[in-house]
Amino acid sequence: MKAPDRRILIEDFYENVSPPSPEEEELLRRLEKTFDEETAREEIDALRFSRDLHGIELLKRYLHSPTVNVDGIVAGYVGSGTKTVLPHMAKAKVDIRLVPHMQTEEIIQKFKKHLRDHDFADILVEVHDCYPWSQVSMKEEVVQAMIRTYQRHGYEPEIWPRTGGSAPFHLFNQPPLSLAFASGGLGHGSRAHSPNEYIVVKGIRDLEKSIATFLYEYAYGKVCNAR
Repeated sequence: MKAPDRRILIEDFYENVSPPSPEEEELLRRLEKTFDEETAREEIDALRFSRDLHGIELLKRYLHSPTVNVDGIVAGYVGSGTKTVLPHMAKAKVDIRLVPHMQTEEIIQKFKKHLRDHDFADILVEVHDCYPWSQVSMKEEVVQAMIRTYQRHGYEPEIWPRTGGSAPFHLFNQPPLSLAFASGGLGHGSRAHSPNEYIVVKGIRDLEKSIATFLYEYAYGKVCNAR
């Protein structure tokens, strides 16, 4: 499913991928000035980034390119001793991460077609945790309220146009709610989803303060805009 340069070979996979908008280009230029490549590379224990990219091109690759990953494979007998019976079944976990304006159902169908076209029609595809892409403009009042929250506490936030992970944010900004959203908050924690995930006590207190500040800032902004 991937070429040696890691480009995804599923037919028409990139058909609806949108390039960065002018607003996103500006955010990327700002982010390039503060993003610490070496620290990020060391945290994931990598020797180098894919394609040896750096700077704004690295950020574009990370934030604006979809991915296909094989997360795990299970097959056959792996216990002690000898067992030469060939396995009749194998399972693999695959995740596909979308960017605007890719749609979940079209990508699922393209993935299935790719398997059929390469003589893997016997593979059963079960879909779980299917999230559409989701993103809002930083011009939205809820985003501006989050930015002001950081500034009220003496910090200038590093604004990322989107995250490389997946979450059901579409529940907020798609019908029936159709609401803008923002993700952020003060406090120190790390290693999300790992066995040694943590947040420090001071981090919890800072997070609580920033949430309270955010609620005031958002309410104030809504009142001012309504006048």
